[in-house]
Amino acid sequence: MSPLVRILLLLAAAFVATSSAVAQSALPEQYRRAGVLRWGADAEGGAPFVFLDPARPAEGEVGFEVDLARELGAVLGVRTERVQAPYENLVPALERGDFDFVLNGFEATPERRTKVRFSRPYYIFNQQLTVGPGTTGVRSLGDLVGKRVGVLGQSMSHQIVLAHPGVEPAIYESNVTAYQDLVNGRIAGSLADVPIARAQRPLFPTLVDVGEPFHDAFYAMAVRREDDGLQRAIDDAVGTLLANGTLERIYRKWDLWTAAQQRLGTPEVALAHADAAAQTDLDWGTTFALLGLGAARTLLVSVLSFALALALGLCIALIRLHGPAPLRWAALAYVELFRGTPILVQLLLLYYGLGQFEALRLDAFYAGVLGLGLNYAAYEAEIYRGALLAIPRGQREAALALGMTTLQMLRHVTVPQALRLTLAPSTNDFIALFKDSSIVMVISYVELTKQYQMLANASGRFVLLGLITSALYLAMSLPLAFAARRFERRLDRDRA
Repeated sequence: MSPLVRILLLLAAAFVATSSAVAQSALPEQYRRAGVLRWGADAEGGAPFVFLDPARPAEGEVGFEVDLARELGAVLGVRTERVQAPYENLVPALERGDFDFVLNGFEATPERRTKVRFSRPYYIFNQQLTVGPGTTGVRSLGDLVGKRVGVLGQSMSHQIVLAHPGVEPAIYESNVTAYQDLVNGRIAGSLADVPIARAQRPLFPTLVDVGEPFHDAFYAMAVRREDDGLQRAIDDAVGTLLANGTLERIYRKWDLWTAAQQRLGTPEVALAHADAAAQTDLDWGTTFALLGLGAARTLLVSVLSFALALALGLCIALIRLHGPAPLRWAALAYVELFRGTPILVQLLLLYYGLGQFEALRLDAFYAGVLGLGLNYAAYEAEIYRGALLAIPRGQREAALALGMTTLQMLRHVTVPQALRLTLAPSTNDFIALFKDSSIVMVISYVELTKQYQMLANASGRFVLLGLITSALYLAMSLPLAFAARRFERRLDRDRA
């Protein structure tokens, strides 16, 4: 940035800091006419931003940004309305027009500045490092080299961990789940914004905050690049709330007021916020390497989980047809339970629920394999059961008449024929599981879809990277489909 531009920015910021909102920018006509400003936020992020307080459910959504949005609307003369969107997809949702601005503890990272326009800062925050119970000798990220540290994806915490060589970021969609994994011992530490640590850390009393908060950064609201009129109106409204003490009142209510907030109206903060990084293109070598690694992880999880589903499904089908009554009822209950409940709930229960018991604690990879395998075993069991029932009864009776035991009859007569009948539907199930494997991202396993999401959010190249990711999925699933069809044709010739 040139010295002249820097001086002009300092003068402009000083003017804003020393004058009240006497020259309030008008809200663009389209928003005044609509009478409402829609703001995007992810309620899953929880306290203190926007959340449902279980102690006060009748109040609806609460949080310091709920209060801030309400006061912002009062200054601008319109109603405000929150729109739900996943935190990592707030920028593309804003660009698509799902809402008018983002207000969600949003940091003006260099990658985001290339895609959206940011308002003046409304909160100054730091980072807080947290470790598990009994951890000693850790005072900073440098003490966690070679270990995994939980961060919220696409956040400032994520950027800071990436900048520390040797420290591996564990990506989460919620800081609560990162803290839970820290309690369970799956990660060595968690890095979060101080407001998050203050609000959510009390839920995990065994965890310990280490070191002093560090790295000044700002929360700001984001609007579309072409919406400079809305940005100026929001800037002036924030200046009004700062000047009349409303911001301080809101922050004190939520125990978020710190001495750093007194710098919100200073030229230094305005200048630091105005410094933006230049547009950077993707490093395609690194991009393809990351997508390739994600594809390999997807393939490994899919193959292992489907192998488990095939073996377990066959056992369940045989028990339902030939087992004693108690086991038949247990097998039926298993099928109905895993078919009748969402796989997402099953994975969260398996990973986070059972993870509270040390003897049952699994890492993300094994939990993903087990969760997908258990779920698809229920569907495979029904496929096998239908195939076994399709074998003519006379063949079973003939085998038993020849002196075969039930086990021998199953091994040599019915099961081999049933396996042939299950080939086509089982192949379809494997391809479906291949795509469903993306759900393991919710337990912090970075497979192909999650890797695509992170790269696309960082670069904005959703279409190009989406096409590449789809091509990778096709490259892995089509050979299986072709091999299955070839095998079916061979079986048809054998039968002929």
